[in-house]
Amino acid sequence: MAEDFVVLEGKKNASALSLINDEFRDIDQTPVSKMELTAFYIMGAAMDPAQFGAVGFFIPLIVQTLTAGYGYTRADHSIPCDITGSYTCDVQFAGTWVDTTSLFFYGVVVSTIIQAFIFICFGSVADHNAYRKTLWIIFSVLGSVCCLLFPALVSYSMFTFGWILTIIIGVCLGACWMLVYAYLPLLARNHPDFLAKAESPDATRELLLADLDSITNTISSNGFIWMYSSTLGFLLLVIVFALFYTPAGSLPPTYALQLGVALFGIVWLAGVLFVNKHLRTRPGPPFPANSNVMTYSTKKVFTAFSKASKLRHLFFFLIGWFFYGDSFYTLSSVAILWAQSHLGFTTKDTLVLAVIVPVCGILGTYLWKRIQDYTQISSKRVLLLQNTIYSIIPLWGCLGLIPGSPLGYQTKIEIYIASAVHGFLLGATQSTCRSLFAQLLPPGSEAEFYSLYEITDKGSAWVGPLVVAAIDNSGVNKLYSMVFLGLQFLVSLWVFSFVNVEKGIDDGRGVWEGGEGEGRVVISWLVLCSVWHWDTRNRRIESKMKKKNE
Repeated sequence: MAEDFVVLEGKKNASALSLINDEFRDIDQTPVSKMELTAFYIMGAAMDPAQFGAVGFFIPLIVQTLTAGYGYTRADHSIPCDITGSYTCDVQFAGTWVDTTSLFFYGVVVSTIIQAFIFICFGSVADHNAYRKTLWIIFSVLGSVCCLLFPALVSYSMFTFGWILTIIIGVCLGACWMLVYAYLPLLARNHPDFLAKAESPDATRELLLADLDSITNTISSNGFIWMYSSTLGFLLLVIVFALFYTPAGSLPPTYALQLGVALFGIVWLAGVLFVNKHLRTRPGPPFPANSNVMTYSTKKVFTAFSKASKLRHLFFFLIGWFFYGDSFYTLSSVAILWAQSHLGFTTKDTLVLAVIVPVCGILGTYLWKRIQDYTQISSKRVLLLQNTIYSIIPLWGCLGLIPGSPLGYQTKIEIYIASAVHGFLLGATQSTCRSLFAQLLPPGSEAEFYSLYEITDKGSAWVGPLVVAAIDNSGVNKLYSMVFLGLQFLVSLWVFSFVNVEKGIDDGRGVWEGGEGEGRVVISWLVLCSVWHWDTRNRRIESKMKKKNE
């Protein structure tokens, strides 16, 4: 019964929730306090320096530098790699020669596979009891400790250890972001502004949904401003330190960046302490008795796929996100590694680049929200515009494939301009995607469906790095990676155009109510084939066991 899952906070909230209880129900409906909202912002602000500064900029350069410093030139594997200028080098890894840039991307692929496993096997667990908050703390502690270990990489021969740490940090961040996103709908539904508007006798479902959209966007946008402000502040500290610090001769030239990664780990760990104290647990229903944690979550994921038959527009969005998220995440690493290996970017050049992006990110997140509020255009239209502008960045790089062309990321200034555009879009488009997806969710299944959000994201996140690694390892011009990324952006733009938000909200409500709803299953071919293969394999095993028993 729905009544078992609703906690009313006195008569004041009774009228406020009368219109929305049947559609938006939470166990803990305590109005969100300013301190709790601050704690939610701190979750992202503590993680983003590690996500953006470390994984986005520092770690790719650290791993590539350590790998190249232990490698040899591609033309002659007997000549050590010279990392003081432009270089194309290989290193022996797992019994074969691998391009030093490709190795980092292969690590991203491994991290992605592990994350997909975690999302499938444990994603739905966060919808029960206090697991949402507890799991965030566990993954945050593990990830921050791995960041603190980067100063231990004191020689080029330790590149494998750095590669492993990178994988673990990526896994922890991926799991943590899924849990952070799962909090957003809960906070929006129980925000005092939303509850106050719901008290109005003139309130209708349509008006409440519009208000909920606005509040969700506001929380999401403010969250990204907190994240970028935190990242920018700590990046500036690292820059000031790097200006006056010169690594000892025996240390890698990226050692200042390694100390920066450790600083980001300290920030992440400090955030855990604040969040643990001030963020409400906001639990889900009790975990079913006699249920196995791993098999329960896996079944829930397949149940979520089953619900997709009534959530056509949500899965149109997920397919678009499949291509879109992979494109802009991969784009950042491709650009920074190209800048280091072909344009001679130094540590200080990289730090300047790392500051440009969050500065433009703060400006972009603020301006995109103001533009949307002023023009009253929908989140979908904003997303289509952001996607269109994003596609220009890799398509510009394709100009460098024209023989003799002075354009196409052949100069440092082009990289700086591209990073400014990337920053202006990155936070804003993530905020738009997050708030748009939150609107399409069936109430009460946030973590379950955000695990699908992350599965879709990570289900594609191996595609870009793997293709880019193959291009780099093949010996052709590495700017061909930009052709691939440009095509991905255009595909996502086309898919997003089919999303109908209003119908998607109705579909989500129909699934929650147990009605038929409209739509049919629309999922990426990768996920569909994986599910079919898994099911077919199990059936075959069961069939063989039966025959054996007979």
